[in-house]
Amino acid sequence: AWAFDGALGERKLREQLQSASLAGWGAQELPEAHAAASALLDYAEHTQGRALAHVRHLQVARPNEVIDLPATTRRNLELTQNLRGEAAPTLFSLLDTCQTGMGSRELKRWLLEPPRQRDTAEQRLQAIAALRAGLLEPLRRALKGATDVERVTARTALRQVRPRELVGLGATLQQAAELATGLQQALGQHGADSALLGHLVTELEPPEDCAVLLHRALLPEPAALVRDGGVIAHGFDAELDELRAIQTNCDGFLLDLETRERARTGIANLRVQFNKVHGFYIEVTQGQIDKVPDDYRRRQTLKNAERFITPELKAFEDKALSAQERALAREKWLYEGLLDALQPFVPALGRIARALAGLDALCALAERSLTLNWTAPEFVKEPCIEIRGGRHPVVEARLNETGGGHFVPNDTVLGNKARLQVITGPNMGGKSTYMRQVAVIALLASLGSYVPASRCRLGPLDAIHTRIGAADDLANAQSTFMLEMTEAAQILHSATPHSLVLMDEIGRGTSTFDGLALAGAIATHLHDKVKAFTLFATHYFELTEFPAEHHAALNVHVSAVESQGRDIVFLHQIEPGPASRSYGVQVARLAGVPSAVVQHARHALEALETHSAHAQAQVDLFAPPPAAATPEPSEVDRALAQIDPDALSPREALEALYRLKQLQAPGSA
Repeated sequence: AWAFDGALGERKLREQLQSASLAGWGAQELPEAHAAASALLDYAEHTQGRALAHVRHLQVARPNEVIDLPATTRRNLELTQNLRGEAAPTLFSLLDTCQTGMGSRELKRWLLEPPRQRDTAEQRLQAIAALRAGLLEPLRRALKGATDVERVTARTALRQVRPRELVGLGATLQQAAELATGLQQALGQHGADSALLGHLVTELEPPEDCAVLLHRALLPEPAALVRDGGVIAHGFDAELDELRAIQTNCDGFLLDLETRERARTGIANLRVQFNKVHGFYIEVTQGQIDKVPDDYRRRQTLKNAERFITPELKAFEDKALSAQERALAREKWLYEGLLDALQPFVPALGRIARALAGLDALCALAERSLTLNWTAPEFVKEPCIEIRGGRHPVVEARLNETGGGHFVPNDTVLGNKARLQVITGPNMGGKSTYMRQVAVIALLASLGSYVPASRCRLGPLDAIHTRIGAADDLANAQSTFMLEMTEAAQILHSATPHSLVLMDEIGRGTSTFDGLALAGAIATHLHDKVKAFTLFATHYFELTEFPAEHHAALNVHVSAVESQGRDIVFLHQIEPGPASRSYGVQVARLAGVPSAVVQHARHALEALETHSAHAQAQVDLFAPPPAAATPEPSEVDRALAQIDPDALSPREALEALYRLKQLQAPGSA
């Protein structure tokens, strides 16, 4: 618990950032954040066994700076994980054509943290427009194969980086310099105006000494680990070169010794060899043992041969093995020195990593906009969501991949005069797809991406809330309906007039009248009190009366037609007005429900519809309750009202009782 101390945390953060105050980051009055950040730093330092020298940047995440995307929204819109828990197909998997890992991480951060202010989004849109003008392909080719500078920088600061990673870093630094030069020239040639790309040109300039140092210090293809040797480049250190020369000349010496010993001893098959267990030795077969000179000393006996050592070979062995060990120790020492020399470059490497990641993410968005035929959104100050020819990008991509047909685009217009759409229509007709595509298009525009629509105008947006699907949370003792109401309550408490709310089939987890009453009350609250932009899908046909009583609500429906064979054809087109039917029985038939069950359901539906036609009209759920009718008083009531018990004598009271009894007798009332 002592690690979570606010005062200690502030002091530790100032030390980490090497600053006398946190005011420069706008983080001076956040004691809880100081405590949490300090505990996190302690944990990281403990696990890494050293201080985090590369952590020199602080960012305060303020709720009013990013569009709120609750966990339910991220799940229901399938931003990074689909409803089956898989990484694809999702919106992120469709967007992510980045060439580097750091670009993918940056793009995911943009997707999950879209800014409320439009400045950042407009700069990204401007950069994408410039990239589309002819800069895209050369930049993507240059980015391909770049190493993950962000992770390599962190590993360098923690002194855990491997030689091959540093070689990749050196090559990427050269690519960054070429990228900066090429991008600056291309911007001038195409006359493109992008403040963001111009800023990236400056940020991509690498420290020249760093790339030169890496090129001089490391072999082009070093060993995987320092302990294996063969990491430091030739010519970088004279002492290491000398020790390596001894090892290099080893083969020549052994061949010369073998030739001389064969001539001296007359043993034609004599061999001089080496292994890591026994070192250097001279091997003679058993048939030639009688020719071995007296100065040979036996080292090992084999089944068919004997191995010997001579004074000359022993002296060379001592020198060669010592040189190998000393060369390896020297390489390790030089590598540690290289890591020391790289530490001052860590801040600059972090800057280059952020610039490369941002450029890669922008190139991915530009490529997607061209490949998928997306258009640039427009931002306006008045509250509105106007989408013309909108499409759900993931569904459209899947249809194109599988050849499942053409995606039907739809328009959406929400504003002060139309804040709530009551959406009706058959299951499988496309209501959920339509609702999700509106949210996805608004999200893409807010992060600064082109959108899958022919036109998009978007006003201020502070949150996207969704209540979609039926599920339970048994681990936390929440039933399907309880979870549904909990999520609805969160939306009703947190949504604002600048929020986008998606409500799909609210109230279906309880009885018909309970659900209908709750759905009507929730829709009324969203319309009258919250005033958020709301897409309200429902199968309660009674809710189609809602727009008649609420001026900023309107009915739309997903069109479908039924053929003579009672097959249903979904048109996936959003049209004004309420739906006339739900086609639930037809959808059940398409799902493979046995024909006997479908036929039984069809007869039951016809009976219910016939009964409903003869029943009295549906009660208006949104009309005030009628005043209770006062019944006519009976003759007994009138006689009773005329009696004053306090003024009656005992005989008069008895007569009054007999009179009332007569009035209550059968046939008298």
